[in-house]
Amino acid sequence: MASQSNTGPSLISISHGGEYTVQIKKKEIWIHSAVPIEGTRFLQSSKLKEPLSTQLKFLKISGSGATSDGENKPNTTQHEEPLDLASHYRIICGSESRISVWQVDSLEWHADIENIEPSLTSVDFGASDDEAILFHAWSSKATIFNLDSAKSLVIKSPKFCNPSSQGYGYRPRTRQLAILLKPETSDLLTIHEACSYETISKVILPTIDAQGLKWSPDGRWIAIWDAANNGTKILIYTADGQLFRTYSGRPDTETTHDLGIRCIEWAPLKRRQQSSELLAVGKFDGTVDLLNTRTFSCSTTLLHTFQIDTQSPAVWRERMSFEGKLEYAEASSSSAFTTASADSAGFPRGVSMLRFSYNSDFLATVDQTQPNIVWIWSLSASINLKSALVHEHNVRNIAWHPREQELLITTANSTFAAVHVWSQDRNPNIAGVPISRSEAGRYDVTWVTATARGEPDVFWFNTADDAVLGHLSVGDDGHGYFNMLHSVSGDGYPQT
Repeated sequence: MASQSNTGPSLISISHGGEYTVQIKKKEIWIHSAVPIEGTRFLQSSKLKEPLSTQLKFLKISGSGATSDGENKPNTTQHEEPLDLASHYRIICGSESRISVWQVDSLEWHADIENIEPSLTSVDFGASDDEAILFHAWSSKATIFNLDSAKSLVIKSPKFCNPSSQGYGYRPRTRQLAILLKPETSDLLTIHEACSYETISKVILPTIDAQGLKWSPDGRWIAIWDAANNGTKILIYTADGQLFRTYSGRPDTETTHDLGIRCIEWAPLKRRQQSSELLAVGKFDGTVDLLNTRTFSCSTTLLHTFQIDTQSPAVWRERMSFEGKLEYAEASSSSAFTTASADSAGFPRGVSMLRFSYNSDFLATVDQTQPNIVWIWSLSASINLKSALVHEHNVRNIAWHPREQELLITTANSTFAAVHVWSQDRNPNIAGVPISRSEAGRYDVTWVTATARGEPDVFWFNTADDAVLGHLSVGDDGHGYFNMLHSVSGDGYPQT
């Protein structure tokens, strides 16, 4: 996101694993590292050339763990030790007509893509950081550039050109491209070889209006879901484009009242596990179907309702303490139904967020009927609702720790910048964050995977213009505290 000012646009981007943060401000590019390099987290800065510096619209970082399939995935391979500054990390930034690529280690220019057709809507790295994939307005085409050979190729009529869409994805490990196309009236799935992008298969989809695709983490399956007005419909394809299964909902469900699918999420691979075990299907009726990946049939349906009995889950409600600090207080299960967010009107109904913990033992969900509640489900022995966290504002973002059963939550609170944390081992807590307040309540969190053993688990907390790095602790008063290690301030100058 860009924020216009009299000195040009300001953008911040954080690498997928949190290793680096890049900021563009005052016509300069600034690089920050989560792990100190030679005693400092601020690495270097460099001037951007005109007219790019005043027309900048896109900013991304490549590198280990980065994804290039149109979304930020929380569940990937974790690093056990700190990473050294690696030359393969690159930055891609650009305007609607020009793209520049930089090396992170030296902040040296690597490549330019010029004379681009105007009205770019999305820019990202491709199968590797040697490629850039560009989507053009009106879904006219996707262009893939090889930054080393300076060659390019075009895929015509991609179905989606919105950067937040899920209309394409690269296969884990081997990096074949799967993409949805809409050349005429039918949806198409095409699968392309890595590097050469030769077509492996081209499939006419039996869909009314395909909404997106996702590769399974093991690379065996491609899941494609249809528009909600066609009811529950997920197509499972093999990696070479063969239809394997179609899931149309539980057999005991009335199809006349089937409101369809809003989102899906694959469970991550566990250690020493070769295949994905679960596919979660979030639906517009507020339920979640859990499909086992052997038969792609529904094993369990999760309902966003409380069973008020002696086995009721722990429910925690956000409140303001006497000291003026946000905190969680344990509440009765029924209280959650009386605290629906006041700004929920107009939001599309249905399950909007599905996030598995790193080992699939827990699943966190958000249902837009009550968008201020995070539901945490235990999936280990018997499937049950473990806890629910009730907030005063809509939930904006949730992110599981890469190695622990710990969850970070941000809400659309425009008054206080705060991070909420749930842990399996202790009561949940809330900590204020020393960062400029976002009028729109837009806050994001990114765990840093490259932390040394024995060191605190750190994460980035950022707005569109600022970012801070730190970790959480609980004081003697029982309140949560954010311990800041580094700040990327809005004025462009680092603070530690």
